[in-house]
Amino acid sequence: MMKAAVFREVGAPLVVEEVAAPTAGPGQMILKVIHCGVCGTDLHYTEEGTPVAPGAVIGHEFCGEVVEIGAGVPGHWKVGDRAVSMPFVGCGTCGHCLAGKPIWCRSMRSHASGQMSGGFAEYTPIGAAGSVKLPAGVSWDEAALVEPLAVGLHGVRRARLDAGSNVLVVGAGPVGLAVVVWAKAVGARRIVVTARSNRGANMALALGATDFIESDKDVRREFRRLTGAQPDAVFECVGAQGILEQCIFYAPIHGQVVVIGGCMRADVITPATAMNKELTVTFALAYDLFDFEVTVDRLARGLVDPTTMITDRVDFDDFPAAFEALRQRTHQCKVLLSPGS
Repeated sequence: MMKAAVFREVGAPLVVEEVAAPTAGPGQMILKVIHCGVCGTDLHYTEEGTPVAPGAVIGHEFCGEVVEIGAGVPGHWKVGDRAVSMPFVGCGTCGHCLAGKPIWCRSMRSHASGQMSGGFAEYTPIGAAGSVKLPAGVSWDEAALVEPLAVGLHGVRRARLDAGSNVLVVGAGPVGLAVVVWAKAVGARRIVVTARSNRGANMALALGATDFIESDKDVRREFRRLTGAQPDAVFECVGAQGILEQCIFYAPIHGQVVVIGGCMRADVITPATAMNKELTVTFALAYDLFDFEVTVDRLARGLVDPTTMITDRVDFDDFPAAFEALRQRTHQCKVLLSPGS
């Protein structure tokens, strides 16, 4: 048995219970969870219209120690290894899985939706093929941020940014901040963040943003005033209704909008606005194994330091209340459940 925070019903807090501990199936390992971060997807998936079944354990931003190894796992994995893992497990044999992209596997099961027992627990099953060993130089706090950093990296890769680009990042939450980190890493000249309040301004600037604009201002005019240019790419990192329309408005003629924020509800845009600018609108879904590997490598070499994003760590006793508090506007950025720290 193990302790876990269990989803029971929409509108009710997660319930901390004793549940059956997972066992490692073929190609799988069991991870003792050290940290598991709370993502906006977790909040969306526990609201009305949720794909999560009552009794499920979610949580997909986890890191931990390997405590059990299933049949067929490559021999370089050992009990005691420190690891992070993509939070979905595929068949392991299709082209997508072999390319390190199990999210596209027809048999994929996800921790985010509770199809796999997730990381809001003492233990979680992971697919060996989608896991990355943590070098000794990567701290547990850094490891807890590999998943959101990989989201940002994948979005920046989808944008194909050139060194010297000017970018506008819409949203100063963990995804927006991750985009800031990677835009800086690839050599963006000006990285401007906009959000509806300035609560995230200091963190954005500390992580590499050059400027911050509150969204109640004329963002297009302020961007041009600050940079003397227009954005080469606009990153949508909020995932709420109306934000994509804003990003299309912010983008210049022949500009690019990259959608990373996951809006779970029907939205309205004006296609003619995008058409009249001949915009490129690109969607970025999660990440692949390459994004995880690059993130871990950069952390190990000290080339990125995202740990200022972590604003709280809680145990199981405080976790349900901390989780619910994130549904409202808050000073928090990244809250970690830390059952094994």
